[in-house]
Amino acid sequence: MKFTAKVLKSSPAKRLLLATVLLTLLIWLAQGFSPQPLLVNRANGSYVVTDNDGRLLRLSLTSDEKYRLWTPLAELPQSLQDATLHYEDRWFYQHPGINPVSLLRAVWSSLITQDRRMGASTLSMQLARQRWRLKTDTVDGKLKQMAYALWLERHFTKTALLEAYLNLAPYGANIEGAGAAAWVYFHKPVSALNQDEARALALIPQNPHARAPMNPAARQRLHLAWQAAYGNDPGFDRLWFRSRKELPFGAPHFAERLHSLHPESATLSSTLDGTVQALSEELLGGFLRQHRLQGVANASVMVLHAPSMAVLGYVGSADYFNADIHGYVNGLKSPRSPGSTLKPFIYAQAITQGLITPDTRLKDTPLRLGDYQPENFERNFYGPLSATEALVRSRNIPAISLLAQLQKPTFHQFLLQAGINIPKQAANYGLSLAIGGAEISMEDLMKLYGMLANAGELRELRWLNQEDQPAGKPLLTPESAFLVGEMLESNPRPQRSFGGRSFGRQRAVAWKTGTSSGLKDAWAIGVMGDLLVGVWAGNFDGSPNRHLVGRELLGPLLFDILDAVAMERPSPVDKIPPPGLKRIEICPLSGQPVSDWCPHRKEGWIIPGVSPIKTCTLHRSIRINPANGLRKCPEDDTPGETRVAEFWDSDELEAFRQAGIRHDNPPPFERLCEQSPAVDVVIDSPKIVSPQPGVSYPVRGGQQNGIEFSAIAAGGQHRLFWFVDDSFVGEGATVLWPAKPGRVEIVVVDDQGLSSSLVVDATRVE
Repeated sequence: MKFTAKVLKSSPAKRLLLATVLLTLLIWLAQGFSPQPLLVNRANGSYVVTDNDGRLLRLSLTSDEKYRLWTPLAELPQSLQDATLHYEDRWFYQHPGINPVSLLRAVWSSLITQDRRMGASTLSMQLARQRWRLKTDTVDGKLKQMAYALWLERHFTKTALLEAYLNLAPYGANIEGAGAAAWVYFHKPVSALNQDEARALALIPQNPHARAPMNPAARQRLHLAWQAAYGNDPGFDRLWFRSRKELPFGAPHFAERLHSLHPESATLSSTLDGTVQALSEELLGGFLRQHRLQGVANASVMVLHAPSMAVLGYVGSADYFNADIHGYVNGLKSPRSPGSTLKPFIYAQAITQGLITPDTRLKDTPLRLGDYQPENFERNFYGPLSATEALVRSRNIPAISLLAQLQKPTFHQFLLQAGINIPKQAANYGLSLAIGGAEISMEDLMKLYGMLANAGELRELRWLNQEDQPAGKPLLTPESAFLVGEMLESNPRPQRSFGGRSFGRQRAVAWKTGTSSGLKDAWAIGVMGDLLVGVWAGNFDGSPNRHLVGRELLGPLLFDILDAVAMERPSPVDKIPPPGLKRIEICPLSGQPVSDWCPHRKEGWIIPGVSPIKTCTLHRSIRINPANGLRKCPEDDTPGETRVAEFWDSDELEAFRQAGIRHDNPPPFERLCEQSPAVDVVIDSPKIVSPQPGVSYPVRGGQQNGIEFSAIAAGGQHRLFWFVDDSFVGEGATVLWPAKPGRVEIVVVDDQGLSSSLVVDATRVE
C-alpha cells in the first residue's frame, strides 16, 4: 500500500488521473446541454447489387474510395456481435464508455511499471476514434477519445453504438464495417456468415493492417490471433478467404441504373438472371465481332419476363470500359429515334377505336396531308395491303394515314398516358410520330411492348426481387393487344442467325424492327411466350452507318437471344384469345365481311360492336352488253351478261400497274346513267390529292406558272373532269393548270357526275 501511494504521488500518474477525473466531471455536466452528434454518415456509403440468386454483381466504392456498406444491427449475426464483444470489450454493457479497471491497468503497465504498453480502449472509445479520426497515441489524443466516448454514451443506446461500431470498424486496407468485409472476404451478405466466418472477422479490427487476410502472410497472422483467442479450434482451416481483386464487376450499367432508382438502399437484391445476362453478353459480343468490318461497334440488349416485367438481362453497351465507343453510356435508358418500332401501337389504337381489323384493306399509295408528303423507307408503293401486311412490312404511308385518324386519345396523348417522356407538344411532331419523330428509350419501348403480352396493361419495369408488382394501367383493350400480337407473329423469322445456323420454328414470335431516319439507330423487339427481348445497335455519338437497318442487322441477333434464353427458361403455353373476339368470314382482298359476290373467303377476327363490319364492296355484280363489252346502266332492263368485277380505286390500279400486276377496272358505262350505278353500294366521290386546302400557291409575274391538279377516282369510275370557277381546264387523273393570281374554286367531276371541290389562293410574288 505504501508503494502504491508513493507511486500515485509521482508526477505523470497524478497528472493523468486528476485530468481524467476533472475531464469526466466537466463532460458529464456539459453533455446534457450539447446537441446529439451525427453517429454515422450513411449518405456516403457503398451499395451492393446481387442477382436473383443472391450472387454478387457489384460492391461499389464510396466517394472517398472505401468499401463501407451500412448494415442494420438486425442483419448482423449474433455470432459476430458476441465474438466482437468477447474479443474487444467484454464489459461493454456495464461501463459508461470508459472502463475504469482497464484504464487503471493500462496506466499501471504503460506509464508506471512500464512493463508493456496496454490499451484501455472500450468499444465506445474505438468508435469515437473511427468517427472523429482521432490520433490516440498521445495523452492528449487519448483524453479526447475518452471524452468523445462519454459523449456518445450520453446520447446513444448501447445497441446503436454497437451497430455503428460494426459499420465503421476497420477490416483491412479500405474496408470499413462488417457488411463490406463479408462481401469482400466471403462474397456473401454478413447475415449469411457462419460462426467460423463471424469469429474470424471479429479478430481483424484490433490490428487490421497485419491481420486482414489479403495475402498468405496476413492470413498466417490472423491464424495466430485465432489460436490465441480460440485455442486449437479447427474452424479456421475451414475458411476460404477472397481478395479485393476477386470482387466482380458484373452488369455495370444495370448496377448503376438500379442504384440511381434506389439511392437510399445499401443492399439491392435484383431480378437480374445471371444465366440470361451471360447469354446476352456472349451473343452480343459474337454479333459485334462478326459485324466489326461493317463499322457496327456498339449495341445494347434488354431481356424481361413479360408477365412480371422483371428485368432478367441488361447490357447497356458492348464494353463498359471502352472509351472509344463511349461504353460507359447506358444505351438502354438513353432516348433515341425509334424508327418504326412505335407502329404496332398506332394499329392497336386504330383497332381499339374501331377504325380497322387486322384484315382491313389499307392503301400504300402516294399520300399528301397538307404540305406533308410522306414516303416509305424504300421510296416505293405496294398499293392495297391488309393492315397485317402493312404492319409486318412496316409501310409508312398506311401507318401515317391511321395516325391522322386517331382521336380520344390521339397517338401523342396515348404516349403521354403511357408515361413516355415526350418533351414537345403534338404540333411539333405532327404525323412524324409514326416513323420515329420523337425519341424514346429502350426501357420505355419495352414497357409499351409489354402491353402486347399483358392484355393491354401498361406495367412498370420490376428491378428488385422484393418489389411488389404495382397494379397495371389499361391503355389498350385485351382484344387489340391480342390482335396486334397475332399480326406481328405473322412477320417471318430471319432465315438464319448471325452465326449461320437455321432458326427453329417451335414458338411463335411477335416481333418488330425499326430504323431511324439517317441510319443512326437499328432496333428489334420481340415477344415469345413470357419472354420480351429488345436489341439496339448504333453509335452513341449519333454517327450514321448504312448497315444500321433493323431487320437485316438485328433480326438474327434478336432470335438468337430469344432461342438461347428459351432453352434455359422454358416458356408456358401460348396465350388464349380474349372472349371479346369473334371470327367471321371475310373477303381476303377487301378485308370486309363477305358478300354474295366474293369468289374467295377466309376467317378473320373482329371485335363485335367495335370493328367496322361493312359488307365487301370490292366485288360487285355488273351487267355487260355482249355487243360492245360496255356496262349497262341499272335502269336498262334489256338482256345482258352478268359478271362479278373488282372495283379498285385509281391510285391502287396505278400501284398495281407499276408493280406489273394486271387488275382491270370494270368497263365504262354505255351512257350516263339516270340511276345510281349500284343502289346497295355507297359510291365515293373523287378525292382531290393536289392542290391542298389552306395552302397558298405562289405565282410569279412574267413566268409560266403551273399548279398540279391530281385526284383519286373511286372504284369503277374511269374519267375525271377538272373545272376552275366553272371553266373546264382538262380531263384525267392529273392535269397541269396554268395558274393566275387570285382566289379560285377547283372542282373535279367523275364520269357519273360525282364531284369534289376546294378553294385555293394563288398569290402573286415578284
